[in-house]
Amino acid sequence: MGKPFFVWQDKMLKKINPDNVVYLVAERNYTRIFLNDKSSYMVRSTLANTLKKLPPDVFIKIHRAVAASVYYIDSIQRDHLLVGDELIPIPVGRLYYKSLMGKLVIIE
Repeated sequence: MGKPFFVWQDKMLKKINPDNVVYLVAERNYTRIFLNDKSSYMVRSTLANTLKKLPPDVFIKIHRAVAASVYYIDSIQRDHLLVGDELIPIPVGRLYYKSLMGKLVIIE
């Protein structure tokens, strides 16, 4: 279990376990954090700054605006992947594909 982190939500700090984070999406100077219970939180932090505070071996940047947790990646194709039980494919940038594949344990 990862060390929990806190986000401001409705003028109070909300504890989030990094094991529950499925993926993160950048929205200008904000980052939306999507959890496995279908909830999400918006924080006023860039994706790069948010990733600095999360475990680097768990969260992999897969696109200039998206990072995903290795625990929730279900399938990977060259240009997208599926996480959790999301039906919408999440894009994988060409520049990030090689880095993504290098961080995964792949048995051939």
